[in-house]
Amino acid sequence: LKPCSLELGPRNPSWPGPRSRLGSAAAFGADMALFCSTARLKRMTRRLDPSKTWQSFRDAKIINPFAEYQWISQPYPEYNMPKVAPDAKPHRSIRAVSHQDEKGWHHVIDAKGRDVGKLAALISRLLQGKHRADFVANKIVGDSVIVVNAINVFFPGHTWDTKIYRFYRNRFTDPRGPKVITATRLMMINPSIILSRAVKGMLPKNLLRNNWQRKFYCYPGAIHPHWGVPQVYLPVEKRPEVIANAFSIEQPVQPNL
Repeated sequence: LKPCSLELGPRNPSWPGPRSRLGSAAAFGADMALFCSTARLKRMTRRLDPSKTWQSFRDAKIINPFAEYQWISQPYPEYNMPKVAPDAKPHRSIRAVSHQDEKGWHHVIDAKGRDVGKLAALISRLLQGKHRADFVANKIVGDSVIVVNAINVFFPGHTWDTKIYRFYRNRFTDPRGPKVITATRLMMINPSIILSRAVKGMLPKNLLRNNWQRKFYCYPGAIHPHWGVPQVYLPVEKRPEVIANAFSIEQPVQPNL
């Protein structure tokens, strides 16, 4: 009897055949190296691409590199901004009002929607008294300025996310160096400090700056607590409805027949 033999069909020339154990390990290592390098490249791309990072309020914004502002940011989401109570009487803003008493002039300004830099430049001129005819550079002759609605000030573009403030510390208080925070974080800590620091930077750096700053009052809300000084928000006056008289005094014109 002849031994039984298994007859196989013709070999497929496109099939490379079984790999050896050493060859399989080398191929697996090459595949893993390629996979790791690709994953590392994707992580680096995600880290360096601004559109792949988390911006304000944890929402990724699409960045257009050719636009004037790559993205638009705001300090608070809309649902966290202060709103008018539903049972409050309707009020309107007159934007600014000036008042004079025995202590001098007081200027009340509504900062809602106002640009921080332009408003700070105006306030610095009012504090120094450069709008007055009796202006003297080395004396305190300016007026008092009261700003309300500081929580609604305006920064263009992505300034809320990119503008930083440095609070310098010495090695005795904290050896880690200056505390650097963004405008969004500073607004969360104190909404009035954004405009206050802008006004401080606009004033001349001399011994009179502290005295000028003492005449500047900034409040996040719409109402200020200064007694005797008018508010910039006034209740809406309900005008009486004009009802036409049902009876006319004039006689009807007779048509020409």
